[in-house]
This record gives sequence, structure tokens and C-alpha cells, in this order.
Amino acid sequence: MIRRTAIALASALLTLWAIATGTFLLMEHAPGGPLSGERRLEPAVEAANLARLGLADLVRAPCDGLLRQLIAEDAEVEPGAIAGHVAGRSDGSGDGCEVPAVRGGTVLLALAIPGDPVRRDQPLLAVRPPLWTRYVRAMAALARLDLGVTYTSRGERTVRENLADGLPVSMAIGGLALAFAMLFGIPLGLWAAAHRGSPGDRLLAALSTAAVSVPAIVLGPFLMYLLAIRFRVFRPGGLEGPMDLVLPALTLGLILAGVFQRMTRAGASSFLEGPVAFALRARGIPERRVVGVHALRHAAIPMLGYLPPAVASLLTGSVVVETVFHLPGVARYLVGAALNRDHPMVMGVVLTYSVLLVACTALADMVHPWLDPRLRAAGRTGRGGGTGSADADPASPETMRTNRIPEGDRSKSPPDGGAR
Repeated sequence: MIRRTAIALASALLTLWAIATGTFLLMEHAPGGPLSGERRLEPAVEAANLARLGLADLVRAPCDGLLRQLIAEDAEVEPGAIAGHVAGRSDGSGDGCEVPAVRGGTVLLALAIPGDPVRRDQPLLAVRPPLWTRYVRAMAALARLDLGVTYTSRGERTVRENLADGLPVSMAIGGLALAFAMLFGIPLGLWAAAHRGSPGDRLLAALSTAAVSVPAIVLGPFLMYLLAIRFRVFRPGGLEGPMDLVLPALTLGLILAGVFQRMTRAGASSFLEGPVAFALRARGIPERRVVGVHALRHAAIPMLGYLPPAVASLLTGSVVVETVFHLPGVARYLVGAALNRDHPMVMGVVLTYSVLLVACTALADMVHPWLDPRLRAAGRTGRGGGTGSADADPASPETMRTNRIPEGDRSKSPPDGGAR
């Protein structure tokens, strides 16, 4: 168990590192910049913002005097190279001092011109460090759980502050939507599996297909008109109380319920038609227990592969739903960050989604052996690569040995007249 947990943790960290690296490189090569645009700030203010955001290093004057020479914008400067010269006195006489560039890179802004008087520690240049340096800084900050400041706020708000404001709303909507999906989808899927081929089964199949096919941008306004405008059960938008979360959660939950219904029916139907269900019935196990316990456990196995990304996307918010219902979730920060090239905010939202996805996937891997006895049997005998229930032959000897009747149902006596 310890070895399995260590491997899962190492795999999760490697996955998060790969996602962070890919996101960093994509945002670095995106056209434009966070401070680009027609309305430019004063050079000194823009340089201070760049330095505060970690996008540039400031080269400062080492002494008072008159600036004699300074490297031009867009020029490349090596670490430790001389970027300019300052005369010792304001009249230009004296030995003066040289202006070293402590770190190399590309000169983004020149904050003074030759002939200007300068003071000690006055910023003269804003130098953009090389890509590798920026990458190392970004990864080191992530290792410290420091997501940085947002560009759109000019460094006044951190990414964690924005996530702390929006993530609880998104998680509340996602959790409620997941509860609606399970409440509607799983029981209806079990009922359809127990009544295969009936008119109700065909009706549920049509409804689940419609729920999956209708996008949230259509279903959301329809539910808003029906339940908020027509019958005035809910408010049409905004967030003033817990009841305002029901309508957007219902929008997401109905779509996900269609998926759960179809997956539950498919998994339960294959079990109810198999030899294990036949043996349970032969021992006198009530049909409601066969369907509600054993078939449900069998149907939950394929859903484990679908749940992690679905849960992660629900908990981090739906852009469409939060926009339609005017909710202050994390999606608004993601949209604004993408439009304004706010690299730290995009990185923060992506990593939040990735952490939730990796955590849900690890949890699903831990629950899978508990649901599928074949994986436990393979672990006990030392065999690897246990197959999922959908790929195994239910009539094979291996499946019959591993899909044993549970201990709690073995003591049941067979029905009168049954073979003993």
C-alpha cells in the first residue's frame, strides 16, 4: 500500500510539473503582452509594474551624476556587461561610474537618455531576462505555492486572492450539480437496466440523449425563462443567497445526469444478464438487492474513469453557466485572464483544475480495486494488468472465480425446489 501511494504521489507531481511547464511555454509564446496596447503608461510606471510582476529586472544607477551613455531599447545585454556610464558630477566632470547589468536579457525600456542627471539607485533600464531564467523563477515560485500577482490588477491583487474569491462559488455549484446528477442519473439508470426493452426504458434513453446533446448555453437560458421568469421560483441571475446556486447547478446537473443514466444502465445491464446475477437469484437474493447493490457496484466501475475529469471541471466552474447566470465564480477570472494575457492568473486556474483532476484520478484508482474483485485477485496472486469489467468475458472461468458471490449473500438459502 505504501509503495502504491508513493508511486501515485510521484506520478501526480510529474503530471503537475508537465502541465505547469506546458502552460508556461504556451503563455510565453502567445502574441502580445500583459501591458501591451494603445494606452501605454509612463515608462517609469510601466517599468515598476514589470518589475513587480516579475517580468523584468531593473538596472539602477550606482552613483549620482550625469548620464553619459546608455544602451538602447531592444538591445541584448550579457550578465555583468556594462550598460552605460555616469559622470561623477552634474557638470560631467570627474571619474564617474559604470552601470553594470547584473542579469542579462533584452532591454524593454530605457528610463533615461544621455545628458539627464541621475541619482543613486535610480532605475535606468528594464531588462527582460531570458526564457530559461523566467521558467526557473516560475517553477520555483510554484514550488513555494506562490502563484504571483495578476497583471490586470497591476500587481495589486494576488492570484490566490482571486481564487479564494471565485473558487468557493464554483465548487458550490459543481458539488450541487454532481449531487443532482447522481440523484437523477443513477437511480434512473438502474431502473432502466431492470426494465430493459420496456417503453419506460426507451423513453429514458431518449431523454438522456437529449440531456447530453443540449449544450449548457441553450439549457441554461431555457431553465432561466421557465423557472425564473415564467414561474418565478428562482432569481434569474446574481448571487444573493444559497437558492441562487440551484438553477445553474441544475443546468450542469441535468447534462451530467444524462451521462450517468446511460453509463449506469449499460454497466448494470451487462451484470444482470451475466452468470453472477443468475447465481444470486438462484440463491434467493431479492431482486432489489441484486439491482440496488450488486448491479450498482458493477456499473460504478466504468464510471470511475469518467468521474475525475467531470468532477474537476464541475468544481472549477463552467464558463458558460457562470456567465449566463452572472455568478462571481472562478470562470470570470479565467476569461478575463485569457483576454488580457494575464499569465499568472491563467496558470493559477489551470493548475487548480489539474490538482483537482489528479486528486480525483488518484482517488478513483484507490477505489477501483474495492469495486472490482478481479483487481484484488490479481494483486494477491501477483498478476498485473487486471482487465476492466467491460473487457472480460463474464462466462470465463477466471471471471467466475473472481466475481464471487459476496460473503453476505452466500448464507442465503436457495428458493424452495432449488438445487442444493
